[in-house]
Amino acid sequence: MQLILVATLLCLALGSCSASISGPFILWGNPRVSGLQPQALVDSNSRELPLTQLFTEAKAIVVFIRNSTSRLEGTKYPKFQNLVKSAAWTYLPQRRLAAEPFGLNANIEVVSLSGHGEEDDAEILTVYNDALNTYGRGEVLGILGSREEEAHFLAKREATSAPEEEEKPKAPEEKPKTEASGFIYVAEGNKAALTLNGPLELRLTNETLKLEEHIKQITFDDQRAKGYGRLSITFMHSGEKCTLRFKFSLIRGSWTLRNVEVEYKELKSVLVARGDEYTLPSAPLGFSYRCSAENTHFLNPSRNETIQSLVLTDFQVQPWLSGRKEYGEVYDCIGFVSAPILAGLFVVTLLLGILGLGISAMLSMHTPNRFESSRSKQSGRAMFVQITYVAFKPLALFTLAIELFLIHLLFVLIVLYVYVLWYY
Repeated sequence: MQLILVATLLCLALGSCSASISGPFILWGNPRVSGLQPQALVDSNSRELPLTQLFTEAKAIVVFIRNSTSRLEGTKYPKFQNLVKSAAWTYLPQRRLAAEPFGLNANIEVVSLSGHGEEDDAEILTVYNDALNTYGRGEVLGILGSREEEAHFLAKREATSAPEEEEKPKAPEEKPKTEASGFIYVAEGNKAALTLNGPLELRLTNETLKLEEHIKQITFDDQRAKGYGRLSITFMHSGEKCTLRFKFSLIRGSWTLRNVEVEYKELKSVLVARGDEYTLPSAPLGFSYRCSAENTHFLNPSRNETIQSLVLTDFQVQPWLSGRKEYGEVYDCIGFVSAPILAGLFVVTLLLGILGLGISAMLSMHTPNRFESSRSKQSGRAMFVQITYVAFKPLALFTLAIELFLIHLLFVLIVLYVYVLWYY
């Protein structure tokens, strides 16, 4: 009867949990798990065999799946903490297991936890003790993981309002350059967020690391009183931790991303963002920054260091998110010059040209040096001819023609300028 109940629970669990389980993992109960962690941190070819042997030799496996992505605290799970300490156990920090137990053991029970600390604590203890009564102590392998969370690899979404809730993808919004899919990192409490279209690239002297898998605990050190804040993200690459701390400075109500601190193995470096005050990622407080036009590079001032640079591709970032569920209004990296501005500058240039030609024409005019008097009436006709000749010099006629042409062209450009502003 008990075996039928276990099979029923297994079918229900597998039917509701089609996605793979995600890490980090806690394994306990079987004596072989004590030596599992050192072997799991070697190359990928040597990881699968110890896990496969463990899953095959265990008489029963109980898999507990948490819906929460928050940190597991012993004070909220005292019964589970005592259960783990009473037997052999190990902790695997990676996101995925090299080999999953499904299909390797006939006696697998999958239990989906509700997310409430006291209820989950009691359920883990009850289900695991039932399995011990059936198969014996030391023969039951317990695995605690989390439900696979695909929101990190979907399009732009809302930051979750509470760490205990399962993250869901956000519906697309009519915002510029926020629809690209990519990797999303949200600090605990929705204090800061970073979205990238591609993985981070950490360039070393001899290789380039693509940082994709990360530990779900992302923090933001809010030091607003001191004028800075740091967004910390820890990645896993080939079993090694790589921690990035993006430092934002806060001056006169605007934040700027200036550098990033990198820790990889025993290496530590501070990479400085390439650019000046006008090209560095920055925005007023409460606004986000978005750049899809070009990559952002963080370079090492010391060229002899092993860690050379970090590259961000098509990203959006906002520190001091203050618990909001979405990014603020976007500041982007598009240059100052645009089509309406170019049209306006061209019109101003034409106006200045017309003004210059007019001033030149006025300066080219000369007053006659002879005037009609009672003594020189006979020379009046000659004076009229001279004045007429001066007024209609070829240069003056050419200047007048150019001014008329430019005035008509100015009218056409004004109409085009209004058209561009209206429709674009």
